[in-house]
Parts: sequence; C-alpha cells; structure tokens
Amino acid sequence: MTLLQTIIGAIDSAKAVIIENIDMARERTGELNPFGDKTLLLDRKAEDVIVNVLSSSNENFEMFTEEKGFIKLEGKPEFLALIDPIDGSANLERGIPLASIGISIVPYKEKMTSDDVEISVIESIFTDETYVAVTGKGVTRNGVNVRTSNPIELKDAIISYDTKKTWDTDFLERSLRTIGSVHDIRRSASNLLDLCWTAAGFLDGMVDLRNMLPFIHLCGTHMVIEAGGFVLDQYGNRFCIPFKPEIMMNFIAASNESLARQILVIFNQS
Repeated sequence: MTLLQTIIGAIDSAKAVIIENIDMARERTGELNPFGDKTLLLDRKAEDVIVNVLSSSNENFEMFTEEKGFIKLEGKPEFLALIDPIDGSANLERGIPLASIGISIVPYKEKMTSDDVEISVIESIFTDETYVAVTGKGVTRNGVNVRTSNPIELKDAIISYDTKKTWDTDFLERSLRTIGSVHDIRRSASNLLDLCWTAAGFLDGMVDLRNMLPFIHLCGTHMVIEAGGFVLDQYGNRFCIPFKPEIMMNFIAASNESLARQILVIFNQS
C-alpha cells in the first residue's frame, strides 16, 4: 500500500464513522482541545479512527491533531501527519451538510514549514468530493486534474471570506472594504472545503486574516498552491509558516498572485 493509499484509507474510515454516528453531532466530551475549543464527540471518534489507521500502517508517523495535539513516537518518525478530523463541526451540530476531513503529510525533519508538505488529501463528507494534492504534480478532484480559475478583475471575483472574529472597529472596517471590493462572497463554514473550491476554480479566492486558524489546515493552502494559485500571508509575503502550535494561519489564497495582492491592498488601506 502506498503512502497516499494509506491516507485515503484513513479518511474513508473516518468518513464512515461520521456518517454512521451523525446522530451524535451535538454531543460534547466536556473537554477542550489544544486550541481552546470544546471537543465534540464526533470529532474525537473520527480522529481516533484516523490515528489508529495511521498507527497500524507500515509507515512511522508522528501526528499533530486538532483534538490531541502532538502524538509523539518513541523512535524516529518518517513522517509528520497533520490531521483535522472534521472541519465544519458547527455545521454538523446544526444539521448543515457541509464538512470536510483533511490530512497533510510531511517528511519528518527537525525543523519543518508549510513548504515541506508533500501530500494533502481533503474529503468533502457530504458532497462526495475527494481532493488530492501532491507537491509538483498538481491537484485532482475525484481523480480528475483541476486548476484554479482564470485571471479575473477584482470587481468580478467571488471569494470566501471568514468573519468569525470579535467585530472590533478595525477588523470590521477592513472586512467591509474587502467584501465591498469583490462581486460577491460564498462561505461553506468549512475552510478546507472553501480552499478546495478555490483550487478547483469554483471560487476565485479565500481570505482568512483572523489569526485563529491552526496549522493543521495547511492541506487547504497546499491545494491552492499545487493547483496553480498563490497564497500570501498578512504581510504580503509568500505564505510559509513553521510548524509551531502557537502560530496561527493568516492568508489570502487566490487563483493568481495579482488577485491575492489586490485583495491585501484593499484590506490594508487606511
């Protein structure tokens, strides 16, 4: 079994558990995850399945998960697996069928960054979309190659914009400017899914500048980059972050660099 097959098998197993136990979507464990969010029972179940599948494979994985944080190996690992068992848990709690599962694989070394991600797989649980990104080989959606959308003027762009943040005056003004500069916005409330839709050309971009998104979501930005898009950080640099639990993702992912930079300019206008 190849590494990619192992990852897809883990995601398929987690998806089956989610579907079979969807009636538990509102149940909580009473615990907080490493990022301070309340852990849902379904998240824990899906994550446990993924961890078990990877742990029983022929590869040696160290893992960083949404609910458990770092899962260390006694020996030297071959890979680091970044695991988001359910992205869109709040949707599931409310019965909204939009959620995804994401895993990224990084060849293990002492210091790793988002540039080192080798394979990412994201499964949209209810729309039956499987996205696979392999560094240097592009992105597939259900086995078919996809690319980001063709260049478009900012005023005609349709983007995803994440707004879950305390609405202080500064963020409010920046957000209103940004949203007002494009044609329209769409948001599934699963950032991984929105990033996949950006990679596939359904959306022209996805913006998350809340300083709230853990780096387990790197599989999403990896999709956009490998599909021919461009990702900027909040300072206008090419997006690249080290793997440290305290570092949050801030990015503008777009179909091309010009569009990403135009969005950032609008966001930063004084």
